[in-house]
Amino acid sequence: MDNNKDEILETMEDFDVLDEIDYEGATYFAMTPIDDDSDEAGEVFIMKLVEIDGAEMLESVEDDELFDKIYEIFKENNKDEFDFAD
Repeated sequence: MDNNKDEILETMEDFDVLDEIDYEGATYFAMTPIDDDSDEAGEVFIMKLVEIDGAEMLESVEDDELFDKIYEIFKENNKDEFDFAD
C-alpha cells in the first residue's frame, strides 16, 4: 500500500510530518500544523494510512485508546527531539 505515501503526504501541505510509525501492520503519521499562529499550533495529530476504494488516504485516528498508544510510541521515538508537556 505504500505506493502513493509520499504523494499523499505532499497534499498535507499545512502540516509537518513529525514521525512515521508502524504499528500492528498499519502505518501512522504524527503530524503538527505548520502555521504557528493557528489555534492548533503545537498539537499533534495522529493519522492512519488507509486504502479506500483502491486509493490511499489519510484518516484521523478517532479511537482514544489507539491514539494514546501511537502517541506514546511517538513520544518514545522522539524523546530527544521534543519537550513533551503531559
